[in-house]
Amino acid sequence: MKNTVTLHEDAWLGDGRAYASGQVIGYKVGGMPHGRRARIANFGAPNCDNWHIMRIYADNSQDDWVGDFGSAQKALEILKRDCDFMS
Repeated sequence: MKNTVTLHEDAWLGDGRAYASGQVIGYKVGGMPHGRRARIANFGAPNCDNWHIMRIYADNSQDDWVGDFGSAQKALEILKRDCDFMS
């Protein structure tokens, strides 16, 4: 069964005093296989797109940030491919 991974905004560059305003720079990933989580973040913000993935495991250990993707969607595609391989 293939996993449906989805992006959920959870980090922004501030744009005044309003919460959750400004450029999105981080996402938590939904739909990961049981016992796994992931985050996708833009290390190049605000001026360039340099998206990375961090994988987090059931015991809360985590991998280092990896990647240099041109968009959050491209990072998500790579993560989805990994999830499909695991299922």
